[in-house]
Amino acid sequence: MKQGTQHLGMGVRIGIGFIVVLALMVALSAIGLRYVAEANQRLKDIAQINNVKTELATEMHSALRERALSMHALPILADPFDKDAEIQRFNSQGTLYILARDRLERMPLSPEENEILAHILELTSEAQPEVQAVVDMSTFINDQTAIFDQIRSVAMPRQRAIAEQVSALLDLQRQQTATAVRNAEISYARVRNLMLGLGTAALLMGITIAGFVSRRATHQARQLASQAMYDPLTGLANRSLLHDRLEHEIEVSRRAHTSFGVALMDLDRFKEVNDTLGHNVGDELLREVGRRLKETVRAEDTVARLGGDEYVVLIHGLDPEGVPAIANKVLATLDKPFHWQNQSIDIGASLGVSLYPSQCSDASGLIRCADIAMYVAKRAGKGYALYAPDQERTSRSDLSLKSELREAIQSDQLSLYYQPQIDHRSRRVVGLEALVRWNHPQRGFLGPDNFIPLAEDAGLIGPLTHWVLRTALTQLVALHRQGHVLTMAVNLSARNLHDMELPTSILALLAESGVAPEHLILEITESAVMANPSDGLTILTELDRMGVTLAIDDFGTGYSSLAYLKRLPVDELKIDKSFVMDMEENENDAVIVRSTIDLAHNLGLKVTAEGVETQDAWNILEILGCDCSQGYFMGRPMPVEKLEAWLRESAWSKVETGALYAL
Repeated sequence: MKQGTQHLGMGVRIGIGFIVVLALMVALSAIGLRYVAEANQRLKDIAQINNVKTELATEMHSALRERALSMHALPILADPFDKDAEIQRFNSQGTLYILARDRLERMPLSPEENEILAHILELTSEAQPEVQAVVDMSTFINDQTAIFDQIRSVAMPRQRAIAEQVSALLDLQRQQTATAVRNAEISYARVRNLMLGLGTAALLMGITIAGFVSRRATHQARQLASQAMYDPLTGLANRSLLHDRLEHEIEVSRRAHTSFGVALMDLDRFKEVNDTLGHNVGDELLREVGRRLKETVRAEDTVARLGGDEYVVLIHGLDPEGVPAIANKVLATLDKPFHWQNQSIDIGASLGVSLYPSQCSDASGLIRCADIAMYVAKRAGKGYALYAPDQERTSRSDLSLKSELREAIQSDQLSLYYQPQIDHRSRRVVGLEALVRWNHPQRGFLGPDNFIPLAEDAGLIGPLTHWVLRTALTQLVALHRQGHVLTMAVNLSARNLHDMELPTSILALLAESGVAPEHLILEITESAVMANPSDGLTILTELDRMGVTLAIDDFGTGYSSLAYLKRLPVDELKIDKSFVMDMEENENDAVIVRSTIDLAHNLGLKVTAEGVETQDAWNILEILGCDCSQGYFMGRPMPVEKLEAWLRESAWSKVETGALYAL
């Protein structure tokens, strides 16, 4: 009885002990979970605040960079309106800088951040008079040497000092975020070890609770770390993590004496997808691009999204010889169509590549150089470009040339050359193609390839096309009055097919000149139509309804399908000269020319061949049934004075009886 009582007492004590231990475990679990929740909230608050701080500091850095570019651009801008616009842009960037700094000053800051901001404010106060002096000199003084000397010796060192402090602020914020994440992870580890130790010593239930707390803590730590270092839309590295990995890669490459590359990519036509199909489809497209990029590069390479439709790839062990292969590989993976609800979406990209250490020696410089190369590739339309120092000089030169081109258009500094088009049946001239030229005072005689891309980039293609059309139609009126009943062909740019007011503008020019619509031929390349098929088809249909003749230029070099060609309201195909010039020696080119002529005639279209330079080429085209030809064999492009003499003297010319206009 006594032994039973002892056993009962022992059981009670064990039970009480078990309950006490269990209660302690429950209490410790509650305390641990609360501690984890508070640590999570602290880390989340730090991450959110530091993200805002980083964004504001980045805005300050971008504003400083843009103001520096404006200072360099002001001395070379000749047009007062351009200069005023650049000054406004300079001042607006200063406003953005001040707004970002003021917002940053109102946020909770550490002593180190307050010290840096105070230094930035002091440097800004010292730099403002010097920077303003540069702007004033650019406005009232034409001595570029003195201005650039002021920029190099005074303004830019002060701007760089401010930029260095802003960079130091960014570095401090990244360090604070990393420290907060590290401290939280240490706290989580302590809680986990405590719970696992107590659970092992006490009960399986304690182990279960501890394991639950541990998993939850680890998951939340990873989740918060992911928010601080990864892009939420694509899951790729964000700007902060990319910068860290670039810095690490620079250290590794410096010690190992190796090289690596940075490729910055910008999607083409992404805005059209967003505007046409909506942002949800655009987001899906961005995620798919990120997935394809990760599948294309190696596991040790880093793919990051900077924001919008810009991506960066850090490529290990890249040298100049390897750039074409990796660039083409990346671009090829985006050439495959994207699919959404049984709809195919074609989207391309432009890629710029910079290399460490041969081109740039720091993380920011690598991205900046890749960005410059990317815009070179975009302007040239060639997919990718490797950074070269002269690209920066070219960019400044292009800025100056754009300003001069605007002046050239406004003051009639351009000229038109005319190339005859000969009918094979009558062997007489039936039309002319107008080709724009620019006799630049310093750069000499410039063909359209040298300034049309600049006109497109600067938004001048509309005024340039208007000038060419008006000049060509005016000349056509003069030729008609002389008895030469000819057509006039004018080339349109791809950008023209984005201008829904183009038909109205052309109708007004025809009415102004008195030229009948059927005497005007508008030439469009296949690629120009395919770049904007929806708006392009609408504009071409309206021009066709007006009675204007439409021709597909450089046929055979684009990517349009025959099914799409059948839908276009065109009247004529022009065979590209690359096929015509070699068809006497190259059987494949001859087959292409013959097939194109047969195809066009079967579709009820007229055919004009370009690049006819020999009698044999003329004869072959005549045998194949080509309607018209143009080329050096009949007549080179010539100014109006030589054209009038050619029309009087050439065997290809014949004055029609009866002019279209009263003298």
